[in-house]
Amino acid sequence: MTQTRISWLAIILTFSLAILLELMTLPYMVLFLRPEWIVLVLLYWLIRHPEKIGIATGASIGFLMDIISGSYFGINMLSMSLISYLVLIMHKRLKMFPISQQSIFVFFIVGIQLMVVYTLKSTIGSSDASMSYLWQALSSALIWPVILIISDRLVFSLR
Repeated sequence: MTQTRISWLAIILTFSLAILLELMTLPYMVLFLRPEWIVLVLLYWLIRHPEKIGIATGASIGFLMDIISGSYFGINMLSMSLISYLVLIMHKRLKMFPISQQSIFVFFIVGIQLMVVYTLKSTIGSSDASMSYLWQALSSALIWPVILIISDRLVFSLR
């Protein structure tokens, strides 16, 4: 019972830190390189503990992202539900991948998430139609090993 509470504490702490990093303002020149912190933390928990985090959690986090970003309700919720489903299908294989292959997978998953968000926003008419979101996917893939190591250490220390 205590181990369950501690792991939920780690989940709450990592998502809170990701939300703070997402809200941090950056200069316009490096804004296109901002990693998708909340998506990375969600991916971490979906890969490590799929029995605790699922599609409903992804949808809830997406709804929270809709509120935080001030975008239309349901855009981030749909994209986070989609990537949660895709990761849950493959989570057993992803655990066995080396970190470099996981980073490539993270690039594609974050790219899919951002593509869904930007496609829906451009359909509504509130976004440009460029492919600049791939830079965010690339920076997320490059930061993935750091997220993996820090989160593993946090979970281990909170046991």
